[in-house]
Amino acid sequence: MEISAIKVYFNALSFLAVVLLWGVSLWNGTVKALLLAVWHGALGDGPPLKTDYTGIIVIDYPIALLVAFFFYGTNAHDEAYQLFLLDAYSLLQSAFIWLYLESYRRQGKVGASWVKRPLAFGLLWQCLGGAISLPLYYAQHLPWALQDKLPHTHDVDHAKALPIGYLLGAIVPTLVGMAPTWLGPGARSAISHQTILAAWQPDPIWVSCIISLCASMFALFRGGSSGDSPRARSTAFAWARFSYLLAAILSGMAHIYVMGRVLLSTNPDVNFVRMYVPFLINGPEGTSSNIFVFGPWLFLQYDLIIMSLSSLSWVWILLRSLPGQSRPSSSILGLYFATGALVIGPGATVSSALFYREQFLSEQSGSTRGKGH
Repeated sequence: MEISAIKVYFNALSFLAVVLLWGVSLWNGTVKALLLAVWHGALGDGPPLKTDYTGIIVIDYPIALLVAFFFYGTNAHDEAYQLFLLDAYSLLQSAFIWLYLESYRRQGKVGASWVKRPLAFGLLWQCLGGAISLPLYYAQHLPWALQDKLPHTHDVDHAKALPIGYLLGAIVPTLVGMAPTWLGPGARSAISHQTILAAWQPDPIWVSCIISLCASMFALFRGGSSGDSPRARSTAFAWARFSYLLAAILSGMAHIYVMGRVLLSTNPDVNFVRMYVPFLINGPEGTSSNIFVFGPWLFLQYDLIIMSLSSLSWVWILLRSLPGQSRPSSSILGLYFATGALVIGPGATVSSALFYREQFLSEQSGSTRGKGH
């Protein structure tokens, strides 16, 4: 596929996401309701909304908006909504691994400046939606990745720090924030839950800070820079593959857990159509009386569809661009993607495909070094 066609495709997906996420949310009154909720300090006729977290209005206001947006999806108000959101996070949180590992590779001449800024895309998906942020990233990443013959992972300290940042900055906050999924709606008060959600919202910043701190500690204890030695490259590849494997396992476990809960549930409201299928501007059945439920839920349904489609398309292009016998056939790849997205989820499917690609890059790097000697 031509680079120009790739960029048009992913930019078009991002534009479509703007229309479906924000256009629909403006049309059905979700945006207005969220703004008014923060202004009045209450979720309509529901519980009060905490709006003061740091005392700095430019920080507190957007955080309060995000808290209002995610409140009913994380407090066990609706079992189907809660499970859907957990499944959506199983994909989105995996993207930390994908974007940060690509930022640690040797940079080519095209697109490298944006590939080096995963935090920017993390903040963008937190504020506007992953369906907008991720396609924009893929449109920047692929022209660089496809023109560079050997984009090997080179920063061993950051590669070692990534799993720690991912677990502590992304996974642990998700588990704590989504705890009512397992503990029930009475596990914490509304204000306590909002405080936890507020601390969770800047998780792209937490991930970046933890990675930077750990990488600095690793470099300090080792007493030198990562360098570009064969041993450093081998170590970086090993940690990169471990990160992909970790993301695949955790994302797959979350998706399988959600599917199991849905299949075994005796609640008629917990079904695949209600959870995943968006109906134009109307939210899932039975939620029309509460805009803080149907509005964000509908937004996230569109969000998950475009995130999944764009991420699977991205890794499809990466794998189909591999040389020689390492390139999977279209039929095998299509079967794996279709089966994987259903069984283990799109997040685990993409992570496992990137694990395969990383193995190939490692072998090619070793082969290149051997020829060089």
